[in-house]
Amino acid sequence: MTPIRIVRYVVLQRRQRRRAEERTGVSQLLRILGAALLVVLLVIMGTFAGGVSAVAGAYSYFTRDLPEPEQIEAAEDNFETTKIYDRAGQILLYEVIDPQGGDRTWVTLDQMPEHLICGTVALEDRDYWENPGINVRGIVRALWADIQGQQIQGGSSITQQLIKNIVIEEELRYVSAEGPEWKDYERKITEILLAYRISQNYSKEQILEWYLNTNFYGNLAYGIEAAARVYFGKSVGDLTLAESATLAAIPQFPGMNPFDNPDLARERQHLVLDAMEGQGCITPEEAVAAKYEEWELAHLTERYDILAPHFSVYVRKQLEEMFSPEVVYRGGLRVYTTLDLELQEQALCVARAHIRRLSGEEEEIVLQEAIDDGCEAAQFLPPLRSYDVGRDHEVNNAAVAVIRPATGEILSMVGSLDYWDESIDGHFNVAADGFRQPGSSFKPFTYLTLLSQGDNAAHMFLDVRRAFQQPTGTPYVPENYDRKYHGPQRMRLALARSYNIPAVEALYLSGVDNVIRTAHSMGINTLDRGLDYYGLSLTLGGGEVHLLDMIYAFGVFANTGRMYGAPVPSDQLRTGYRELNPVAILRVEDRNGNVLYEYSQPESREILSPQLAYLMNSILSDRQSRWAGMGMNNALELANDRPAAAKTGTTNDFRDAWTVGYTPQLAAGVWVGNSDNSEMKNLPGLRGASPIWHAVMEYALQDEEIVPFARPDGLIERAVCAVSGKLPGPNCPTVNELFIPGTEPTEHCHIHQTFSVNRETGRLCTVHTPPELCEEHVYQVYPPEAADWIASLDEDRRPPVPPTEYDTIYGPSRNDADVAIISPGPYSYIGGTVPITGNAKGGDFGYYRVLFGEGLNPSEWIQIGPEHGNQVDHNLLEFWDTSALDGLYSLRLSIVDHSTALRETTIQVTVDNISPTLDLTHPEDGSEYELGYDEWANVNAEVQDYSIARVEFYEYSGGKENEPPAELQPFAVRTVAPFNVNWPIGAIGKHTFYVIAVDAAGNANTSDRVTIEVVPREDE
Repeated sequence: MTPIRIVRYVVLQRRQRRRAEERTGVSQLLRILGAALLVVLLVIMGTFAGGVSAVAGAYSYFTRDLPEPEQIEAAEDNFETTKIYDRAGQILLYEVIDPQGGDRTWVTLDQMPEHLICGTVALEDRDYWENPGINVRGIVRALWADIQGQQIQGGSSITQQLIKNIVIEEELRYVSAEGPEWKDYERKITEILLAYRISQNYSKEQILEWYLNTNFYGNLAYGIEAAARVYFGKSVGDLTLAESATLAAIPQFPGMNPFDNPDLARERQHLVLDAMEGQGCITPEEAVAAKYEEWELAHLTERYDILAPHFSVYVRKQLEEMFSPEVVYRGGLRVYTTLDLELQEQALCVARAHIRRLSGEEEEIVLQEAIDDGCEAAQFLPPLRSYDVGRDHEVNNAAVAVIRPATGEILSMVGSLDYWDESIDGHFNVAADGFRQPGSSFKPFTYLTLLSQGDNAAHMFLDVRRAFQQPTGTPYVPENYDRKYHGPQRMRLALARSYNIPAVEALYLSGVDNVIRTAHSMGINTLDRGLDYYGLSLTLGGGEVHLLDMIYAFGVFANTGRMYGAPVPSDQLRTGYRELNPVAILRVEDRNGNVLYEYSQPESREILSPQLAYLMNSILSDRQSRWAGMGMNNALELANDRPAAAKTGTTNDFRDAWTVGYTPQLAAGVWVGNSDNSEMKNLPGLRGASPIWHAVMEYALQDEEIVPFARPDGLIERAVCAVSGKLPGPNCPTVNELFIPGTEPTEHCHIHQTFSVNRETGRLCTVHTPPELCEEHVYQVYPPEAADWIASLDEDRRPPVPPTEYDTIYGPSRNDADVAIISPGPYSYIGGTVPITGNAKGGDFGYYRVLFGEGLNPSEWIQIGPEHGNQVDHNLLEFWDTSALDGLYSLRLSIVDHSTALRETTIQVTVDNISPTLDLTHPEDGSEYELGYDEWANVNAEVQDYSIARVEFYEYSGGKENEPPAELQPFAVRTVAPFNVNWPIGAIGKHTFYVIAVDAAGNANTSDRVTIEVVPREDE
């Protein structure tokens, strides 16, 4: 508990005690008895130390466990700070300051200015030089106020306060919450007795020196020398009168100091100056001059001398868990850490340089200044893309960390760009403590889970418009970063190029809960809100993680499936989570050099099979596979073709930019963003975080051997179709892929198919097409959901798809046969009253009739209309009223010749007289979208019917009470499910949506209208 909290606590408890005492006579009696004892004690000490047997007995009782006065004298020697060093043990990073003990530098009384001594005595104990160690008048005054239930007044002398601060155990220094108890008076009596004994054994000067060196002055400053340096940046001997009076006022109320409460600190200073004038220490003129003297306060950053502050504080917290705060703050430990200070400084300076570039500063000037300041790593920063030069991306912070995967040691930890910059909340360690969404850098855990379930890296995903159903009922419609669709993508390509839709499908297939379990086992310690909390957006970074955890988890890949580190403390182990932690401390020694802890040999756990880990290494380091999504010579590629695996991440609205990557020797991660989670301006991970990652890795590895990822035994290489990922057919382009035995494909490619096509007509050949006109062509056949994607492509980019019509030029046409149903066509959709056209002629014609029956092979046939004795040639045969029918039917034309011989033809049709069932499920009616914050509104229609021809999406300005314009055209048309479209957020105001669904039979239905409102962004 901090001193200011203690003050508040004591005041609160005293108020509660007074209320309770007003309700009970017992407490009143206890006060009187305690006061009486204190009065007796005062009489004893005021007249003689013993002599009367009864009084002597009381004295003996209260001094039975009295500490020796020498305990005060030892206080000067009992304190020694803990020192934290870099990994070489040569550079002091941090001398740990006790948050209770604070800075402490002992000075003698003769080194202190007289006005400081006078001010302290005048305010706190004006009879100090004459009293016997206790302030009799003050004690009596306080006792009388206590008996009457009034607010308790301070009655302790300087000597008594010294005893309370040094000798009395902390938990006994304050009145209990339940009110005054016997032990509270006992403690007060003990304090008085010891104060009296100390006054008999030591000089007033010595006691005052102890007091001034042990007082708490706020802001972790213990002792007057520390206080002088904290507040005024000078030694105590250089304090002015005004400064001495300011410091003398703090111990009674440490929160009223110039940093935390300057107005009250100034009032307290005036109180001290008035008391000094009253004591004759200063003249009235000196008092006035001191009151008007302006403070020249030291900057808070000058209060600490700390290198790598985020890392150092991270280490201190670990030490507190390993030992205890008391041992850490006062035990004089020598701590040798894993930090490579040179790498740390380079990571920090290169991050600062890049953020300056992204803020619009001139690139050449920024880099030259950084290099001139010793930032060698800045020379490894890739040049900015042309569209980034001179542009302010509105970004102010970054975090970097580097781990050695083979040992789990943390080599660098940059928690923010400036630990002391309050405008970016610089104290906060984003690397270790930040909960930030990782964007696509989380995708490897999704694909890893799918691979572990027996899938393979050749699995083909269709990167087309998809709507995934969620438990909430709301469809999840992911979009790619470039807002485009890319068709078939093998897993290797989908991950390397960071396409979102395949990643969501991979999560859908593998299961959200399974992916979370994978992430936990790999080292992610967050994502702990329950398996049901997270949805399909998880694979795109929809759950908060720590940067350090991400790097540690990627280090498992680098270690071919093993995790190295220090055991998680037993009281922190959680089922399913990692059992090891990254390492920050190599060795801890006590003040005498005895080793208390040493990280000599890392422990390890096998998290993945070496084969699984190598598959991920192969994909994440595949340069050529990345090029289509990130371009050649991107920031993830290291010099001299050094193998490096990496993944970028970008969150919605550019709030976070990530890059996490590794080689066999090092794993590093970078986060770039704003501390207040505000948006950056068009800054993805590849341009925001990757350049820092690239520079840090190049610098750190410049003298390291180029080492490939070791390929383990137990993998096989097979040729697969480059498109489908299946066994290649004779017409497939092929690539080689790696497989864990048993996961390789067993089916042949279904995408590339051969069709015989008439080279003159471009139609499919039939048995009647002259063979010399038929040519074999290879086409790509995709599932129906790819139709819109194919249609959206430019003609020169469309995959070759087979023709759908058969050759009718050669051979007898079905429509020219004597017995033929020309319309409706076979398997067509019809509804209402349908005209049936065709041929009924030739031969020994007697009459014809038209019949229908339900299903493919009807058990009963029903005649439509009468028998007709006239021949028909390409003309109307009959009208068929289908209004009472629905489903699959067979339609037959029968000719009965005069010889009673039958000639027949039969086709199947689907009768559909029901309009599509249509529900506009999203957006919700009345919902609001912020212009500049929301990118789009997802318009989703749930449609049910035998066969949908198209779904048309409409939007018009105004509420649904307004009719749409007569000439309104659809803003989008979908021909295959899912029937949804992302409508870009437009002008401020109300916008109304509806959809029209038309089925293959021509039935149409219009949805209800839904109105949304686009509003200005709140922060604008």
